[in-house]
Amino acid sequence: MKKTILAIATFAILGIANVNAQRDYRPAPAAPQAANPRVDNALEELNINRLDNVVKLSRKQENEIKRIEDRYDRLFRNRRLSQFEYQRLQREKQQDIWSVLTPAQRDRWTAYHHSQRFDNRPYRRG
Repeated sequence: MKKTILAIATFAILGIANVNAQRDYRPAPAAPQAANPRVDNALEELNINRLDNVVKLSRKQENEIKRIEDRYDRLFRNRRLSQFEYQRLQREKQQDIWSVLTPAQRDRWTAYHHSQRFDNRPYRRG
């Protein structure tokens, strides 16, 4: 019985050492945050205004998007997130904002993004 317990303990200790030896010790990138909440709000306003210029948001939609932005800002601020959690929350945030838009607004936004995809090359010739 003692040999069995000793063997299990040995395998457990060696297994833990092996797992720690393979671990990646790079720190997870922190979620980008503006140090000043006013700057963060100004960036949000800029993004909402850009969206409004393209898809013509109603006042109700603007307020809903601001609420979504504020909710996710609180989530990002109050936790230390891994890269995967941060990306997952970003996708959820985009889906929530996307759900506020009407189908016609979504079509306009995707058309705008498709047209901008090829216009962002600063040194394009011809």
